[in-house]
Amino acid sequence: MKKSRIDFHIHSCLSPCASPEMLPRMIVARAKAAGIDCIALTDHSCVENLPAFQQACAEAGMACLYGLEASTAEQIHVLCLFDDLNRALDFGRMIYSHLPDQPNDMERFGPQPIVTVDGEVTHFAEKHLNIGTDISFSDLVPMALRAGALCIPSHIDRPMSGAIGYFGFLPDLPYDAVEVVGTIDPEIARRWPVVRFSDSHHPDHIGRRFTEIETEAFTVPALRAALRRLITE
Repeated sequence: MKKSRIDFHIHSCLSPCASPEMLPRMIVARAKAAGIDCIALTDHSCVENLPAFQQACAEAGMACLYGLEASTAEQIHVLCLFDDLNRALDFGRMIYSHLPDQPNDMERFGPQPIVTVDGEVTHFAEKHLNIGTDISFSDLVPMALRAGALCIPSHIDRPMSGAIGYFGFLPDLPYDAVEVVGTIDPEIARRWPVVRFSDSHHPDHIGRRFTEIETEAFTVPALRAALRRLITE
């Protein structure tokens, strides 16, 4: 099996905390330049830039997954990753429907643009995306798995929007992996695969962190098997 570098946590200009430079073709070009073999687009609780992302990846011959970073009722972030665009769109639009009906304040948070592969703005996400849905963490994880996603709690070791920061521990749920930024409790590494991704919000972030895996294909089943091989014995 081939060893590959993966980065499954990248935000486009749609995410209110991301740079407007984070357009589909730029993301793909920067990832290729950084030596990443497979990437995922994971905007906050919205998937409307995934079609343009798919086109940019296809043009460049870049392997990709389609995802989002969902925010739970506790405002814990969770990566939900699909190998099928339509499944990702269906799941992501369901997540968006669970956001509060709070209009985005463009002047305060940015415009949240939905773009074409050429970077042309077609419209804007109306709800503010950087807030929690009404779905609990304990409900979101099985929902994502039932929908066919890889489910990876984001940056669990961060005090804000990380599971450990909220609960004080990592709940015992069937995650496919857990994303960390710094050091991690060895007990967690013995129970779940540990990954590091860039959490890119700016072009210069792409490639700053990645995970190496050995996989036969960039499909959910193959990646799930590859991730399990990362568990520390």
